[in-house]
Amino acid sequence: MKQLELRDSSAQSTFPRWRQGVMICCCVAVVSLLSFRAIHLHVFASEEYRALAERNQFFSQFVQPDRGIILDRYNDPLVWNVQQYTLLENPDQVYTSAHPISREVAMSYMATESGKVAATTRRQYRYSSLANTVGYIAPVTAEELLQKKNVRVGQFTGKTGLEWMYENILRGQPGENTFEVDALGKKQRLVSSRSPANGKNIETTLDPYLTEVAATEFGSHTGAVIVVDASNGDVLALTSQPGFDPNVFSQEASDPDAEAVRRAKVQDTFLDERKLLFNRAISGAYPPGSVFKIVTALSGLENKKIDNSTTVLDEGVLKVGEFEYRNWYFSQYGRVEGEINLTRAIARSNDTFFYKLAEWVGPDPLAETAREYSFGEKSGIDLPAETRGLVPDTTWKEKIRGEKWFLGNTYHYGIGQGDLLTSPIQLAQMAQAVANNGELCRVRVSKEQPKSCRQTVASAEDRQLVLQGMVGACSAGGTAFPFFPWNTAVTLPEDDTTTAMSKGAVACKTGTAEFGAADGRGYRKTHGWLTAIVELPETVPNVVSANHFLPSELSVHDKWKAAQTKAPFPRKIVITVLVESDETQPYQEGSRDAGPIAQKIVEWLMLK
Repeated sequence: MKQLELRDSSAQSTFPRWRQGVMICCCVAVVSLLSFRAIHLHVFASEEYRALAERNQFFSQFVQPDRGIILDRYNDPLVWNVQQYTLLENPDQVYTSAHPISREVAMSYMATESGKVAATTRRQYRYSSLANTVGYIAPVTAEELLQKKNVRVGQFTGKTGLEWMYENILRGQPGENTFEVDALGKKQRLVSSRSPANGKNIETTLDPYLTEVAATEFGSHTGAVIVVDASNGDVLALTSQPGFDPNVFSQEASDPDAEAVRRAKVQDTFLDERKLLFNRAISGAYPPGSVFKIVTALSGLENKKIDNSTTVLDEGVLKVGEFEYRNWYFSQYGRVEGEINLTRAIARSNDTFFYKLAEWVGPDPLAETAREYSFGEKSGIDLPAETRGLVPDTTWKEKIRGEKWFLGNTYHYGIGQGDLLTSPIQLAQMAQAVANNGELCRVRVSKEQPKSCRQTVASAEDRQLVLQGMVGACSAGGTAFPFFPWNTAVTLPEDDTTTAMSKGAVACKTGTAEFGAADGRGYRKTHGWLTAIVELPETVPNVVSANHFLPSELSVHDKWKAAQTKAPFPRKIVITVLVESDETQPYQEGSRDAGPIAQKIVEWLMLK
């Protein structure tokens, strides 16, 4: 024992005293830290943790409001809400699995176990022809959750069109149900409830019956049709084709096979090479071709470079040095117009006249006139993703292209070619101003957007000359041959455009716009344009026949006439049609392809 005690004493003597001190300090520090933490939790942070505990005790469940309805110009719904039902696996749990079920199944459960059924609203879109205008809704994305404070997981938000533009008005304010829950997340009781505030309805200027007919007559073409009230810029029809079915984005199917088909359709809509979600009417930028000759004419008149007595000698080809600039009539038929004045040049869409007129005006004054009619800027339409297009001038070319402006650029400018780019809505707005005594109005789709118009500088006499040429374009000897029988049936007082149009004469301008690189034969692909101003007469010319239309279109016409008891149709309208080049027909023409579409729309409107 003594030997053992001596060994222990020796071991203690070999353990350094400084290490003992360190160990004691560490123990004191740990005890002090734990004591301080205990005091902090019980004294200083007790309220905070009590609040956290209470929040864990309660669960808030958001109640989605009904989304506002989008109404047409007759106060009828273009889109409304429908109920969709889900079956909750365990309705007493805060988090539980849910499966879509049909209305019939939901009704059977609600008769005995109503707590297992949850109802939500989804959008029902009435017209696919208005898909790119009205838009669609879909579940909120992760990006939107990060960017927007007023959206929540599981919520549906507007993605395009009016649904996106007026999201804050249509969405409403969610309600909230607060439950007391136990540690396992089971609901114990309802503590409080706040009802949701439903979204506000919005009224639009859209005529769905006219839009349906426009889409039907447009057929399988790619492009857009726009119809505008000439007196105020209200959009009556706006359809971009090919379109899509907006219902596939929001209506989940209860049957698994049907839901798989729906999801495949959503995927196909995004991946379709034809760009179904691209609104060509407002987002597409195209060379306007000869429709722009209206602007060139107005610029020449405003700048006092010409009057109607001014003539140009068309010899088929205009030569500048080693370059040749041909008139379309010479290129296609080897024929010339001879001496030609402004109104005849508009009617015949004579390139030679407008080459020279653009030269006399100059590129910068021509650009100023284009901007006066809102080219190169947004029209102000209340839809997202509108393009500004492009109005070039000498400064732009030197700055962007690093090149000087040449006379050939001016010639191309005068006939709506070269670097000039416009959208269908911009061309419609320009024609609206010409039709409306020079008053250019901001185009709008919703009545939430206030009306706004401004006067352009063109005189009444100048506008009448342009309109006279446009009536000539739709008359025999002009370029818009689909309207020849129409204007022939109307007695046209010489040089009295106002009277002629009041009797039903159509004023129009065609355009066949080249774009892209020339092929091996020197041909470029072309888009077809036509913009027309139509005043609906009291007495309809006898060229209109119901035999021109399908029975479904006649049925739509009956509904349209009945709807007008709620809101009369405007007397004067503008129709703008764009038919894009495509793989099937790379050479679209204003007269041949865009003209018949506008003609059928006019005839449908005139049916008694």
